[in-house]
Amino acid sequence: MTGLLVKIKYAFPGLWRMVEWGNGQLTALRYPRLKEIAERECAKVSGEELTWSLVTPDDVPALTRFLNGIPEERLGYFAPHPFDEATLRRMAKGSSFVMLKVTTPTGIAGYHFLRCFFIGRAFHGLIVDHRYGGKGIGSTMWRLGANIARQSGMEMYATISKDNLPSLNSCRRGCETQVTEQLAEGYLLLKLRPKEAESVKK
Repeated sequence: MTGLLVKIKYAFPGLWRMVEWGNGQLTALRYPRLKEIAERECAKVSGEELTWSLVTPDDVPALTRFLNGIPEERLGYFAPHPFDEATLRRMAKGSSFVMLKVTTPTGIAGYHFLRCFFIGRAFHGLIVDHRYGGKGIGSTMWRLGANIARQSGMEMYATISKDNLPSLNSCRRGCETQVTEQLAEGYLLLKLRPKEAESVKK
């Protein structure tokens, strides 16, 4: 099923937009507290240096600059959606995306999101500014995404290239991982859960 959805997304963009609109309506009905839960979980991981928060339409210009300023070599495995203002604004206003930013006193240091489906699945993706690598931001993003999905009653998944070892390692540090499917072009479909120690804290 996941492989079919990926093919529809890239082969039939017009049809995919219709699917996303319908999915957003149904997701809002089934998970009305999704963004409320995300805000609560963000507060738990935020500190003095790094703050996690929901992306709002007002954040879109800054997020657009951040995403379009990422060096091209870092985008080889990260092309989940267009980076133009219109797309990001539509996503921020919608009900099927939980868009999260990581900020410092000087600006955005990272971005991640959950693309949610009314059937109870959420797909996670992320990018961290290269200047903030090695600070554990990616692992925290994975952990936060998994906790939001768990608290909302969804299962979280991600598609990661088997050659993208930094992302795979970061994911495994933040979540319990299980490979559920081999996708085209060397990508893995991973089912992700909060680590048991994190679940116990809840």
